[in-house]
Amino acid sequence: MENKKKLQVNCAICDTRNITEEILSAYEAVQINAATLVTSPEAQALLGRYGVCVNTAGTAAISGDVRFSLVNGPMTISASSAVPEEKLYVVVNAPLTIESGCEAVLRSYAGMTVNGPVTCPESMSGLLSAFQINGPIRTYPDGGILLKKTAVLDRFFHLRTKQDALYCAPGRIIALASDIDFARMAEKNVRFVTKELLVAESLAEAAVPLFDERADIKVLPDGCAYVDDDAVLDENLVKRYGGKLYVDGRLSITPDSASALDQVTFLRVNGDLLVCRSMKDRVLEMDLAYDRLQVVGGLLISDMAQAEITARLLADAEDGVSVMGCASVAFAEDVTAELLKEKLVSLSDCAAVICADKEQKSVAEALARDVAAFVLAGEESEEEEETEDEEDENTVQINAASYTF
Repeated sequence: MENKKKLQVNCAICDTRNITEEILSAYEAVQINAATLVTSPEAQALLGRYGVCVNTAGTAAISGDVRFSLVNGPMTISASSAVPEEKLYVVVNAPLTIESGCEAVLRSYAGMTVNGPVTCPESMSGLLSAFQINGPIRTYPDGGILLKKTAVLDRFFHLRTKQDALYCAPGRIIALASDIDFARMAEKNVRFVTKELLVAESLAEAAVPLFDERADIKVLPDGCAYVDDDAVLDENLVKRYGGKLYVDGRLSITPDSASALDQVTFLRVNGDLLVCRSMKDRVLEMDLAYDRLQVVGGLLISDMAQAEITARLLADAEDGVSVMGCASVAFAEDVTAELLKEKLVSLSDCAAVICADKEQKSVAEALARDVAAFVLAGEESEEEEETEDEEDENTVQINAASYTF
């Protein structure tokens, strides 16, 4: 009897429209893991008949000759966009922006899957019902001129504005430069629509009447700078932006932040404020605004695929260690439970933590927050490893961005 292998396909887009009985009968079993599965009625019947295991976020059932396009980045459709000469199905793995006047372009697509937010005019939101949208839909008034999601106005903006124009920013508008001329914009009957306005105190009286009444208005002190990213409070940050800061992201205060903190007179963090434990009391005495304060170690290990924590690393960290947002964290065998208790300040938002022994595991679990799994190193049995090896030998695995049968 013929010894057939298994087939496993892992991809973003899997096109099964041309799959045949000859292909499926050549394997003992077939498994498809795809973000988007493309099928036809005929293909669906074959997949069901052969018991194909399918794991997918979305399915596009299409008949006929349709070409696929994968966009791994922001996409904009405007009135000047070309109408595809052939039937086209587009998968967008990023934000999609739809501008006014492109109804014909949208209708020309055979289909579309968007894995991200969509921004479009209010009157065109109905056209999206034919598409698969895996994200929020943000609309703006018809006839409005679309700005960036976060639009930063400068002293030249009033020169570019049009008479009676409505400007729309899906996220927020930043108006902190002291020389923005809202009076000139009012003379042109310019209006703004946005969810949030950050405005300097001296500009607020002239600016607020130009904004939609639904906008959330935050008045900041004159001279305040907008920092659009995660940041560390240090001399370089203060030298660049000054001592009045609005940080739209995560801000870290480390043992080296003391001199920079002396120069800060205003601080608002639209996100988490990470404070090393030696600076905690000083920060709490200040009038600072933030979403959440987290006490962390002086050494922060974050956003790594694999992080190894050794005894030397812990011992050298005078103000302790915090581990955050890592896929895999492994504690070395030389790390004692006592050293962990003394030096590990926090452990959070990690997928897997591998401990050398039960004592390590007990301490790490007590300090952990939002950790998916704790395992002991080498806990898999030889029998399990042999089974995995056998499965690997008997499985044909295909990994690709897109795959067509």
